[in-house]
Amino acid sequence: MMTSRYIDPTTDFGFKRLFGEEDSKAILKAFLDAILELPHPIADLNYIPTEQRPASADERAGIYDVYGVDTEGQRFIVEMQRGRQIHVKERSLYYATFPITQQVQRGEVLYPYRLLPIYVITVLNFGLDSDPRHRRRIQLCDTATGQPFYTGLTFVYIELPKFQTTLDPSLSLADKWVYMLRNLPALMDIPSELDQMPFTEVFRRAEEAALSPAERERYECSRKETLDEQGRIITAHQEGRAEGQMESRLTIARQMLADGEDRAKIMRYTGLTLAELERIAAGQELA
Repeated sequence: MMTSRYIDPTTDFGFKRLFGEEDSKAILKAFLDAILELPHPIADLNYIPTEQRPASADERAGIYDVYGVDTEGQRFIVEMQRGRQIHVKERSLYYATFPITQQVQRGEVLYPYRLLPIYVITVLNFGLDSDPRHRRRIQLCDTATGQPFYTGLTFVYIELPKFQTTLDPSLSLADKWVYMLRNLPALMDIPSELDQMPFTEVFRRAEEAALSPAERERYECSRKETLDEQGRIITAHQEGRAEGQMESRLTIARQMLADGEDRAKIMRYTGLTLAELERIAAGQELA
């Protein structure tokens, strides 16, 4: 049973409904303009068909994306990663190779390597690393001077859990989008700071009550998949932590045994049983 007024944009259904459908194109354009701070607003945008995107199920687990090109030929990839993934940066680079090779293959005869700008915007529902910033913009630069070397390839990372700012009128347009992505399912009414286009259109499309029965079913399935994925991540983390704790206890026990410490003392320090200590002393692995 749904308990929120608005759908969760970090689910597959929610992300595609807000950014990946033909009649949500204006929302996607407004989002890109705000996040990328382009010198000129995007005039028009067309979606690249699904078959032209990476299609490996393993590569795309827990990831939803939209891929578009504007009237000037600029390419935009927007992806949502719902659960903690490894090699996030490498994945972004991999995705960028597709619009690069497409442009080279279709390029002019005299200038086959003249590339139009490519932007990869990655929204993460987890923290990428210990950097406290919730938005980062990455381009190639000269490592000696820090000056941009090539500005035609841009990566933007948005880490939702790191955004802890409350909504107020001084918030930048880009951060209003981040606030909305992070907090939309928890809102019951449109905040005054977001009571304007294009945000009002986002709220209209995100209204759960407006979903058809078929859409509602797809959303619930998508939401369940997201919750299941989060549950698997938490379980794996807990199992990994427990495994790490056991390995630490075994290391301490081996060292104390090597130092000739009393078995009772080792048991107090490690929580291991006498039988387990005897197996360790005999060089046997614990099951």
